Amino acid sequence: MKKSVKIIITIIILVFIIAIAAYIVIDKQNEKKEDERALTLKQDLTVEFASKKKLSDFIENLEGELIEDSVVSTEKLGVNRITFEYKSIRNKNKQKSFEINVIDTVKPMIYMGGVITVNKGYDKDIANLIFSGDNCDSTPERKIIGEYDINTVGDYKLKFNIKDKSGNEASQDFILRVIGKSSGGSSQPTVQKKILFEDALEKYKTNSTKLGIDVSQWQGDINWSKVKDAGAEFAMIRMGYQKGYDGENVIDPYFIKNITGAKQAGIKVGIYYYSYAKTAEESKSQAEWVASNLKDYEIDLPVSFDWESWSSFVTCNMSFYDINKVARTYCDTLKSHGYQTSLYSSKNYLEKIWYPEEFDEVWLAHYTSKTNYEGSYHMWQFCNTGKIDGINGDVDIDVLYVNK
Repeated sequence: MKKSVKIIITIIILVFIIAIAAYIVIDKQNEKKEDERALTLKQDLTVEFASKKKLSDFIENLEGELIEDSVVSTEKLGVNRITFEYKSIRNKNKQKSFEINVIDTVKPMIYMGGVITVNKGYDKDIANLIFSGDNCDSTPERKIIGEYDINTVGDYKLKFNIKDKSGNEASQDFILRVIGKSSGGSSQPTVQKKILFEDALEKYKTNSTKLGIDVSQWQGDINWSKVKDAGAEFAMIRMGYQKGYDGENVIDPYFIKNITGAKQAGIKVGIYYYSYAKTAEESKSQAEWVASNLKDYEIDLPVSFDWESWSSFVTCNMSFYDINKVARTYCDTLKSHGYQTSLYSSKNYLEKIWYPEEFDEVWLAHYTSKTNYEGSYHMWQFCNTGKIDGINGDVDIDVLYVNK
């Protein structure tokens, strides 16, 4: 009898174990099926280079929820594998992957007038005289189509063509004008109208604006007390600059004197750095250098990034995306040190090259009495021929919008 009970108990235990095992197997199978149907992707997984996308932009349906709807990088052309984590309907952390195809369908851009003038015997690449570039390709193919003789004076009807690695291309007809070497001539330089700071105050000073200046070593010794008395409320001071492409960082020789004098006079200050950076790594290093040299000073306005070497841009092997990344990296690095930042640029390049919406603040340069720039900006440099008591020579004058 006892033996029979033991057998029955053993059988029951075995049946229970088998049932549990079967349940586990079935549950695992069900979970696997759930995982297989958990993600439904959108049909079109093709995206443009550098487009702003998040994970959710590619997902049609997800059984569960994303742990983080993170930004998806679209900086690399071709097939990109995206891996992400989500919480399943069973409240378990799961991982999924899918592939997107990053393409570039944007044509390169050409910015030039109808005539390019060179001296007879010009021995450099004429294609590099034409400002052009691509959103994505740092080394697009540039070429001149047509016949010309650089050693013979005359006008030559030619075509400029630029083509990126994705096959997008743009062309523009132009005239190459070969002239005899200039003898220096006797033409007089254009005399620019001087703008008195008191006149600028009367014209631009309101309850929502402040008037100020920006300075560097080119203004020489400044009497900051007189500048303050003249009505200047702030100054953007050049802290330093890069000594040409691939060059070292250099402190502006008047920086310490300027920032000390301005602060002592009760003038609010911001600073800027003049860069020739060609890579994000380089601009990050420059930002760290700025932060290190700025740590002993209290500033009131943003730390600005200034890159203006457009005449040699075509030889820098940068795309428009590259130069924007250079500036963003500089700003992001300084923001990590607790500084406000801004991008300095002229209206022309803000409209054609920069992505101004990606920067916290924009310092606009547009030399006119009333700007028609339609983007957002917090400061406007409206002239470089200003005259203010305390400075010998010309100075840039700026309007700061305090409630814009």
